[in-house]
Amino acid sequence: MLPAARMALLAASLLSVAGCVDKGKGGEGEGVDKNPKPAATAPSNATDPALNWGGTTPHDTPPVANPLLAQAEAVMRKADPGFDRFDVNYTTGDLDRDGRDDVVIEYGVGDEDATRHVAKSIYLLLARDGGLQLQPEVTEAFSGCPVVREIVGGQLLADALEACIVPFPKTIGYYAFEWDDRRKRLRQVYEQDTEQRVVMRLQQLREALLAQRKDEVDRHLRAAPAPTAPADRAKPRAAPEQIFADAALRRGFSDTVGMLSHIEFQNDGKHARKATLATSGEGKSAERALYLDLEPSADDSMLESDGYTYVLDASVLVRWPDPGTRGGHQVRFNLIDGDLYLSEHGPFDMDEER
Repeated sequence: MLPAARMALLAASLLSVAGCVDKGKGGEGEGVDKNPKPAATAPSNATDPALNWGGTTPHDTPPVANPLLAQAEAVMRKADPGFDRFDVNYTTGDLDRDGRDDVVIEYGVGDEDATRHVAKSIYLLLARDGGLQLQPEVTEAFSGCPVVREIVGGQLLADALEACIVPFPKTIGYYAFEWDDRRKRLRQVYEQDTEQRVVMRLQQLREALLAQRKDEVDRHLRAAPAPTAPADRAKPRAAPEQIFADAALRRGFSDTVGMLSHIEFQNDGKHARKATLATSGEGKSAERALYLDLEPSADDSMLESDGYTYVLDASVLVRWPDPGTRGGHQVRFNLIDGDLYLSEHGPFDMDEER
């Protein structure tokens, strides 16, 4: 059970935002049917499976039956009988690198009379000879409102949302942790802000292009969900399979990302950043540029897929010149849940405003 002081704080926080309904990441809100209908069928192949990643997005389908989860639930219920009062997310994988799957449980915390959570608790259950063994709470290792994504290669990957109570929270950080068995705690491997995350994803796409690994290239060129604004929904969507069919475009993009990845971003407005590099030539017509919009306008900040709404955490624009001309090429991506999704691409006049 939570200490009384903590519960009082959570209750006060909830009262200050009374009436909020969560329709995005993080669970149910008011108005949820108390007699739910049968589970919907899995989304069609048109829905990007990456949007199902991690057990926190609305597209998630019920997990395949896993006896390890039933064991984890029993262990957790003994420690905290009401742990599943709000949303619960289970993540499995070999965290301590002993060849056996462990379980991470992430669940909402709030007042008993509340309709949704205002904070999160995270516990690890490590596989031992006698079964899953509950470790001390590890929530303090995380920042913001934590969202556990997956366990890969002995690392626990997680995001930090700006707040648990916000209906459509932005992602403000990305983390990787390893298990320190000697100290019995999580050890942070890295922390990324939005700028660092974008650069990492662009570098991954560049490396896949240079190595001609088509499957990886396709994964990084997924088309984004449709914008929610009616005017934007009518615009033609980018065609991922066409963007780098031309060798010159592949080379231009790869060279630009490679050059700009090591240049420090500069402010380009209140919520915008840019990294630029002038090449041979004069003026903007010879400039390679990477622009980040960290606060997209209200009309651009929400995207939809199969009736569900996703938060656009940043808009990314990569531009490079065509040698010997006043023109160039540009590619725009949307950053959603830590991944880049293709938005648009095509030629443009380098001397025009973006």
